[in-house]
Amino acid sequence: MNKTISTLIAIFISQNSFALVDYSQIEGSSPAPSTPNVKRSAPPIVKRNAPAAASSSRSANNGPTSFELLTSYEQQKVAGQTTSGELNKLSLMAHFQTQYNLYLDVNYWAASNELSTNKQEGAYEKGNPKVILGFNWLRFGAVQEMATVDIYGGASFGGDEAVATTRTDKIVGVETSKRFYNFAIAIAYDYNLTGSPDSSKELTIGNISTLKTSLGWVVSGDISFVVEGGMVTVDNALNSESAYKLKEDVQFSYIKPSVQLGISPLVSLEMGGVFRSRRAKDVDTLVDAKLWDTPGAYGNSLFAGLKFSM
Repeated sequence: MNKTISTLIAIFISQNSFALVDYSQIEGSSPAPSTPNVKRSAPPIVKRNAPAAASSSRSANNGPTSFELLTSYEQQKVAGQTTSGELNKLSLMAHFQTQYNLYLDVNYWAASNELSTNKQEGAYEKGNPKVILGFNWLRFGAVQEMATVDIYGGASFGGDEAVATTRTDKIVGVETSKRFYNFAIAIAYDYNLTGSPDSSKELTIGNISTLKTSLGWVVSGDISFVVEGGMVTVDNALNSESAYKLKEDVQFSYIKPSVQLGISPLVSLEMGGVFRSRRAKDVDTLVDAKLWDTPGAYGNSLFAGLKFSM
């Protein structure tokens, strides 16, 4: 956390949340402020030529095909009793919205593990690739006050055990959002059906459920804010035959504020942080589950990155 934000972006073309939807581009609608990757949850699209407004992080307009690329550098703190240190993560995320109410999210990251229990040098290791396919299920109301419902599913694939989990997890979820001109609120529920790790040194856990709520506000065409709150439950793995398994359910929660600043019509800068509001029980054991893609699992974090919209 002691590195300055200005040095974060130059390190790597790398995610932490997808932009919110810009409904002002819907064909046939009059210019008006449009309406939280919730990842998946996140700040609104910012364009200089027209004020954008917040909407769901996974929602997209029903207009032309669009593509977004997000890069991010994040520094996560690990605050356990016997395990401490930090993990530096570089992320690259792509969001592709089709004109057929389907969208595709692809996320990949690499990280360097600088924990007190790690005896190796802090070189960057490959993370877990994630692919999500979503469907814009329902749309209600006019553009300025539209309500949406999206459903999605996908998977996070196992990687090298150095920093990534060796599990392959299936992901399903639903998200709903409501726009109020320059404001929007979104609620999402993610459910990860976790697989069995290939490594005996990795902690076997049960399924992971996450309930997220996001509130977005577009101040102007160049400035927007999003505040996300999430509650995460990691189920125990008592039914597993693994010798190393989670024996009790673990719950924690977090708050994730972020700001997005427009640099040009196609590029914006995003900065923010994740702050735990409820600490997970036995962080030292949970570190072996490698939940590096779950906000607030081990400690607070800061992130910054660039978003390119086309």
